Amino acid sequence: MKTLCIDLGGSRVKLAVVDAGCIEEMRIFPIDHDSPMSEVLQSVESQARNLPSVGGCLGIGFAYPGIVDARRQRVMAGNGKYTDAATIDYAAWARERFGLPLILTNDAAAAICGEMAYGAGQGNESAVLLMIGTGIGNAAYSQGKVLTGKHGTLGILGGHIAIAHEAPRRCTCGNLGCLEAYAGTWALANIAQEHPGFKDSCLKDVERIDYCALAAGCAAGDSVCRDVFDGVCRALGTGAVNLIHAYDPEILILSGGASHIAALRTAIQTHIDAYSWTPWGHVQVVTAKEPEASVVLGLSSLFEER
Repeated sequence: MKTLCIDLGGSRVKLAVVDAGCIEEMRIFPIDHDSPMSEVLQSVESQARNLPSVGGCLGIGFAYPGIVDARRQRVMAGNGKYTDAATIDYAAWARERFGLPLILTNDAAAAICGEMAYGAGQGNESAVLLMIGTGIGNAAYSQGKVLTGKHGTLGILGGHIAIAHEAPRRCTCGNLGCLEAYAGTWALANIAQEHPGFKDSCLKDVERIDYCALAAGCAAGDSVCRDVFDGVCRALGTGAVNLIHAYDPEILILSGGASHIAALRTAIQTHIDAYSWTPWGHVQVVTAKEPEASVVLGLSSLFEER
């Protein structure tokens, strides 16, 4: 079933035409998450109409980076992103602008569906996904289906599980000690700048302190990069163990921009092996097959299931 898939992120949108797990074409363009959703949808429509194969689509899949009520097809909350998102009737927009039915879901939930159907999760009935990016997203898949819950939050708020209680860092969600406050890309600059050796580190000259900058600094022998990276890995490992204990997965799938860093995957696996209580055996960490495409593939899979 050919589907127009919309992956709305914090700084860019991915538009793709997908047919049975095959991406026919994809277009990526920047977006400002402070923009009203009504303006974002105008941009999406304009870009979508320039996709040559969009005319053959039979449905629209829309992934939103926040809390979604999948039953009512409404956005519930987005932690400050796209401030009017909860006021939009997305199904009506899809009907009026394209004449097509719509499936609206959380972006991490779509990503895990994509990996289970077409990627690293194939052959498994249960998994958790840890999406490492600007924030920390996650989703859970159990007994053949993605978990959503009564209010749309089941399985997706792993980034906001508190992992620290003494002198905890404040998260953008307002809570203290969240995993995201210790491992989200948005937090890395502050963490690095608080290190006593920062002024002598290569990070002081980096335009953007992210996972790639940390990995490069570690490779160059920068001790501050190593300390920050080790701390981030401990935070992610702790979060991963919490997710494993909460959702009983067969595998843990790493996705997002940092998932390709081998040392990160190894560190999380080591922490899981040391601290998870899984008498049946260790949960294996695997990397998403197509981290940049997991969400749009998942949206396609949801229409295939329908």
